[in-house]
Amino acid sequence: MIAIISFDYWPLLRTGFLSTQSTNLFGQPNGFVGVENFAAMIADADFWKTLGITVTFMVGSVVSKVVVGLAIALPLSRRLRGTSVFRASVLIPMAVSTAVAGLAFRALMTPSTGLFDVIANALGGSNVGWLTSTNVSLLSVIVVDVWTALGFTVLLLLAALDSIDRQVFEAADVDGARFWRRTTSITLPLITPTLFFIVVTQSIQALREFTIINVLTGGGPADSTRTLVIDIYDAAFGGTADYGASSARSLILLVLILALTAVQFGVLERRVNYR
Repeated sequence: MIAIISFDYWPLLRTGFLSTQSTNLFGQPNGFVGVENFAAMIADADFWKTLGITVTFMVGSVVSKVVVGLAIALPLSRRLRGTSVFRASVLIPMAVSTAVAGLAFRALMTPSTGLFDVIANALGGSNVGWLTSTNVSLLSVIVVDVWTALGFTVLLLLAALDSIDRQVFEAADVDGARFWRRTTSITLPLITPTLFFIVVTQSIQALREFTIINVLTGGGPADSTRTLVIDIYDAAFGGTADYGASSARSLILLVLILALTAVQFGVLERRVNYR
């Protein structure tokens, strides 16, 4: 209880208090301002742009993790020679810290000299600007985020696929069902609890993602990858020490996570087959 109060409830209460305060250059409370921090945030057009980028990043990340995870897990769920080696190799990203992965991909995406641009040029293309183009940078961040969570996602999906009774597929084969029909009518409905878990947890993770974005782009270029978490960090530690504005944004992020989770449980869970 002491640990929970110290690291969960007290910071939350402190954040709520600071959101109603103005702060000085040292980040110390400087007087009660009520809801002015929230009003200024809502009136700021940059906040809504940041919120849109955050939602776009979350949707792109979660959808990609589910699609790529299924594309890898479905073939690996078949008991063929050599699949155990591939299963083990897919879990490698789980052993790499997020910061290290971000640094590695930043080197790979370095303009002109990075491996990705070298390959693009060798294929007859030109420098893409993976982290310097406002049109590509968010996609690049999503790709790295998907890679870091790939092992976790595939591991859960493989466990779910392995738990399905093989006799169900044997009966489908006897009835002449092909792969696509077996996947859509049998496999996916039976692993909906795992898919639901992945969607909920990875949605929360995407909304809170900081390390990958901070290491790769820092929210740039031209704020094209500036999510709400980066905005919170910059408001508090970017030189202004505006803890009031940062705390207000933190509470908005908390409300967004709670609302999204409630909607997911209210809408998506109805389609989950727990049998």
